Amino acid sequence: MGYDMIVAGTGPAGLMTAERASMYGLKTLVLEKRAAVTDSLMGELVTDKALNLLRVKPDSEYIGNKFTSIVGESLDTGSNIVVDRTLLGNSYLFDEDKCQELMRDRALADGAEFRYRARVKSVIKENDSVVGVKYGNDQEVKAGLTVGADGSFSRVSETAGFTHPKWLLSYGYRFKLMNCKNVDPNVAYFFVGKDVGLGYLWLYPRSETEMNLGIGRVPSSKENWSRLPPMQDVLRKYMKRHPETENAKIAAVNGGVVPCAGIIPRFTDAGVALCGNAAGQVSSIVGGGVTTCLHAGQVLAKHAKRMVDSGDFSRKSVQLYEKDYRRSKLASNITNTGRGMWAVSKFSMLNDPIAAAEIVLDQLDAKTLNELIQGHASVATYMTLMTDFLPMVAKIGVGYLKAIAMTGL
Repeated sequence: MGYDMIVAGTGPAGLMTAERASMYGLKTLVLEKRAAVTDSLMGELVTDKALNLLRVKPDSEYIGNKFTSIVGESLDTGSNIVVDRTLLGNSYLFDEDKCQELMRDRALADGAEFRYRARVKSVIKENDSVVGVKYGNDQEVKAGLTVGADGSFSRVSETAGFTHPKWLLSYGYRFKLMNCKNVDPNVAYFFVGKDVGLGYLWLYPRSETEMNLGIGRVPSSKENWSRLPPMQDVLRKYMKRHPETENAKIAAVNGGVVPCAGIIPRFTDAGVALCGNAAGQVSSIVGGGVTTCLHAGQVLAKHAKRMVDSGDFSRKSVQLYEKDYRRSKLASNITNTGRGMWAVSKFSMLNDPIAAAEIVLDQLDAKTLNELIQGHASVATYMTLMTDFLPMVAKIGVGYLKAIAMTGL
């Protein structure tokens, strides 16, 4: 074998896998279809857990900002809910380019090799085991373990034979804005609205004059999607209607696709493992994937070290990574929010999700909303929903039951 490990993709999952595997002494090759690691979109709103996984300090150059509160608000009515630091804990804005370069440089320092403009075409199989990939202009490279960290449309996943029976995706764009005015750098915003559709628009200040403005949208149906304005038009409309951004300059545009259905049924096989978006390792309701992807990369690298030391890349051996990962609390949260997103998607086929969002913003308290979003609501929280917010639950629930009856499970 030419390498111990091949990693396809340089998102947070792929970079963390490569960084840790190289630190463990594994001969690692990283293939990236783009020209640089900073060309891929990486989420930015994170908590202390992400900083700990990345091993950076809150006051380091890798942190672009720190927020004291997050506001959820309707673009149409102004209804809002504020989640402050007492519920959030610490909330930070990553400098994504510097974080990506940090992981790359750590991997390079420990001997990893990176090849750019190297799009993976397919895996190579021998005796029902993946032994490498074909990439670029029919080039081939082999390794004991092939890692598919190549996103929601993973070529590793597709050609290795993994299935995605419930593949629900969020499509998004982000503008990096300069020359903004009078921005409160302490508050991050999530907006819902009729133009946004099933998803949200976000605003993350980097300073009093800089911010990231983005939108993520899930197509609940082709008909619903076709009625909505293009996402970049929604962002430009926001800029024109708000004094903070009406004269702002768009410094950069990026986009990405995030899975929303939770962890896929199986993401390991002989000689191959999926990580990050390719495995559905994303907390879908708020599109949170940085922490979950960094965590998955660490778990996978640990098991890759075990596989290399034992020389065992059999299906049973690789599956130990999957079993270990699924036992984690983050995996449980992803599963819970994935189920929630399927419910929301089903509801939105035959009901107005914005009307439901307005009910939530008007009637739900910040503590309950935060627990639901994070996927760790307690029995007490659900009991509170069923008593204090019974009219709201009933109104939304009737719409969901109607969707189930009309479309089936």
